[in-house]
Amino acid sequence: GRDNKGRVPMEKVAMLIWQFRDDPAVVQFMAQFVAKFSGSRQVFDGIEFYLPQIAHMIIHLEADWDEAILERFALVIAQQSQHFALQLTWILQGAIEDYQPETVEGRPNPGYNQLFYLRCITLLSNIERCVVYGSPRSIELEKMYEKGEITRAQYEQMKLEDRLNNARQITTHGVNFRKMVVQNVQKVKQVKLLNVKEVKLPSVITPTKHGGGNANNNPSPRADAKSTATSVVSSTTDKNTQISKYGGYLLYKRRFRTACYKRKAWKSRYFEIEERMLYCYNHRPSIGGKLIRAMPLEGADVQEKKGGKYPFMFEAQNHHFEFVMRAKNMNEMQLWMKLLRGESEANALIPHIISDDEIDGKEEKKQADSPTDKSDDTVTTTSAQAPLKLTPSQQARYDFFKNERDFVANVCDVAEVLRFHEPKERKALAPGLISAVRLPECAYVPLCKSTDVWRRVDSVMAADTRVFNTNERCPMICYFVAKRGERIGTTLGPKNPNLDVAEYLHMQFQVPDTDKLGRLSAIGEEALSKDEVEEQEEEKVEEENEIEIEKGDSKDDDDDDTLGLEDPTDSGRGTVWSEESKSKSFLSTMSSLPGNRKGNDQLRKFMEDNVVKLPSRLAMQINRFESRRKMSYLDRNAGSGAPLTTTPIIENPIIEGDSGLDDSSVGDSLSLDGQSVVSVGGGSIIMGDQVVTFQHADGVDKSSLDRAKEVVSGGESWAEKSARMLRTVKESATKSSNGGYGGEEDTSIYDIVTLMAKSNDDLRQEVFVMQMIHYFESVFAKSSVPLWLKTYRILSTSKSTGLIEVLTDATSIDGLKKSDKYPKEGGMRAYWEQVYGPPSSKSFLAAQRNFVRSLAGYSLVSYLLGLKDRHNGNIMIDTRGHIIHIDFGFAFGMAPGHEWSLERAPFKLTKDYIDVMGGITSGCFKEFQKLFVDGFKAARSNSLTALGLVEIMMYKSNYPCFTGTRYGGGVSLKRFEKRLMLDIPDSKVEKKAHQLITSSIDSSGTKVYDIFQNYSNGLAI
Repeated sequence: GRDNKGRVPMEKVAMLIWQFRDDPAVVQFMAQFVAKFSGSRQVFDGIEFYLPQIAHMIIHLEADWDEAILERFALVIAQQSQHFALQLTWILQGAIEDYQPETVEGRPNPGYNQLFYLRCITLLSNIERCVVYGSPRSIELEKMYEKGEITRAQYEQMKLEDRLNNARQITTHGVNFRKMVVQNVQKVKQVKLLNVKEVKLPSVITPTKHGGGNANNNPSPRADAKSTATSVVSSTTDKNTQISKYGGYLLYKRRFRTACYKRKAWKSRYFEIEERMLYCYNHRPSIGGKLIRAMPLEGADVQEKKGGKYPFMFEAQNHHFEFVMRAKNMNEMQLWMKLLRGESEANALIPHIISDDEIDGKEEKKQADSPTDKSDDTVTTTSAQAPLKLTPSQQARYDFFKNERDFVANVCDVAEVLRFHEPKERKALAPGLISAVRLPECAYVPLCKSTDVWRRVDSVMAADTRVFNTNERCPMICYFVAKRGERIGTTLGPKNPNLDVAEYLHMQFQVPDTDKLGRLSAIGEEALSKDEVEEQEEEKVEEENEIEIEKGDSKDDDDDDTLGLEDPTDSGRGTVWSEESKSKSFLSTMSSLPGNRKGNDQLRKFMEDNVVKLPSRLAMQINRFESRRKMSYLDRNAGSGAPLTTTPIIENPIIEGDSGLDDSSVGDSLSLDGQSVVSVGGGSIIMGDQVVTFQHADGVDKSSLDRAKEVVSGGESWAEKSARMLRTVKESATKSSNGGYGGEEDTSIYDIVTLMAKSNDDLRQEVFVMQMIHYFESVFAKSSVPLWLKTYRILSTSKSTGLIEVLTDATSIDGLKKSDKYPKEGGMRAYWEQVYGPPSSKSFLAAQRNFVRSLAGYSLVSYLLGLKDRHNGNIMIDTRGHIIHIDFGFAFGMAPGHEWSLERAPFKLTKDYIDVMGGITSGCFKEFQKLFVDGFKAARSNSLTALGLVEIMMYKSNYPCFTGTRYGGGVSLKRFEKRLMLDIPDSKVEKKAHQLITSSIDSSGTKVYDIFQNYSNGLAI
């Protein structure tokens, strides 16, 4: 709003959606508002930052709603960025594993929830469709804009309308989606649309999976099993449309016994195929059957089991699941196998509709004798509709989306395979296993945002792979060679080393398909004959002659439920992002709310700051809703004096050219084809034959860093290590090929991307804790409190796998103290003087300042977020003196030993730390106290958003820190609120903060816990 310098406050949007979660009208308005400005990088960064909360609400709130509002919003954003779609897909994958009927071992899942499970399955399929089919008219709209036929504002509005319509069609499911695919051939019409400012999220009824049957009118389960044959089952959704799926009874035997003393017998089970899923029920769902098993069919292997004890046996299996089934006869077995194989194919994105070649002769005859309804709203089983084939560009998008997920899964699988080998064998096995991972043509390491620089994975440095041996898992560090600044797609577009992820993928895959005459193909459009093409071209010319593009501002209507869109003057090319002025342009259209002052103050303030006007119907609904809705933390504290403030989320600074660099690192400005080159981090890149190193400058000189790396990094800094790797890669590439496209010189920029792959570890809680640390980092920056926190990327790809950004030029304090070059006496103070020089030297003071600012920052967030298990293996130190906390498996008061925990101090403040600062009477320690107090005050003033984030993720949560008798039932939120001391007057906050510091200084509980970790795990004290 006006106070936010043109930024859309995503934290306010997220909080208001949660606060008014029982009122779909408010949620729809908020989603509509954000979707309108998602073309701004700043807005999109905010959407991705709050994606965990958005996804959590989609899964757990909308399951009870009549309209798929947030789902449609997510699908609109997924069309804008495939990276966003991948991130949401991995979140859903973890939720599917939480709520599926059985674990991957085939045992009953105690957390099974059929409603949430089916919700996630449906959304996962819809996201994939959004990615593959994209925005149907995006290319045509770009061309119209480039030709000057429409203005920038018209282009943005029509593009959003196109995405909204696509999302609406997909969420209507089944036949409606097929209609959208087949019939989307008409030209985009601009008449009337251009003068309408309203962009509505259409009303869509969320299809229910199954309707309940009436026991009085249905046969018994046993009689039903005998009488029901394999057939097409039609489920009615909104507007009397129907979804086709296959269902029938088969004999089934579990792979795992539920009781070892019982015979493993064949049982009659009802199976259904839908959405590339195989569902197993104890009875037909329409008579009250319960879902007991489910299996994803994508890529499944379906085979007949020959030579077995029983006839007509077949199996379907993939990496995690195996179903063994028996049919009644050969025809039925062949039909089921054909259906299963069809669903496992890559192009089975459209809800399957039965065709003649999938039905045996008996079934065909039976259907031929029965009347059929050929209306548009009914699916008939006699139509020989061949499965729609993907166009080349759609297939390319599908391949990318699938290959990227497979690439990440395969990397994590290597860590899982190593886990089952002896620790002494892992190091030798790891290079061979990681080199065997197939690298897709267009793959990247997804530890980034959509607006981060694109880096394509080109090869793997298998020999440099590192493994870490633990009792339960085997984390693995991998190094990949990445390239950027390559030519894009088949058009060999211009080289740009600074393209972000969303831009690159848009340019690479948003290519229109053309036939021999050069005509654009619509989604799923079947090939037309030459005469049909010419006929359509004539009609197209006639339509164009009738179309009149009206330009100019439309009349504002006070009674219309609108969100006005400014018409910025812009001559830029239509791409993923709007010009930066776009996000600011809506300020000029802001106006105040009507005089009615009833309703929620937080929502009113948001509207006053950010929205043209509050729609009249929505305003009345909010006022009526105010007296009856559920009370959230935000409601209870709206009048407490703690405002819902705006906090722009900051990112780690990027380095461009030689700005702010140490003279020893880069001396000249860097460019590629006249464009400046942005560094992704402190490392090295290769441009042509030149190795360039990027390093931050903070007062620590090169000689001190050289001494520090001997202890911390094994004698080689990350800049030096990455440069060595890149030289090896460049030499190998020079020897093996001439490089480039068509023999031209390869001027791409080479980079090293590193990651840690983990398996048998649920990283979702760590993702949330890191999000909270990132939020507090932004709070401190906004309040000009110079606390230092290192936020690094954590990606949970399932319930048990994930990727973590590797911290370079850093080691654990345990590793530091075990180093041969660590001082034998004097502790960390002696190390400081050994590495950074005398206490009065510039480097010593700079490293000491880094230490104090980072120690104060992590001390504060450790206290606020209740971080425990703070042994010296979970605290790192880098070559510049910063403290960095890692591993957040114990958070929000959850601690090893629970109520018997030894970690009773508010945070860890050891004698070693105090000695580095010069003692409790030193100026450094006083600076530490001041930073802690100032940061605590800033956190209190931004407490509503922080508490709201916790409250959202706590709702129906599976995080260990929010569940169980000890931490469930809102206990963690109450403790978090108590740690913020919101009931303490501001005048007493400083005294309370000093008391926290005093009780933490060299705490006996901290010392005993370090001794315990030394005894049990060998960690240094």
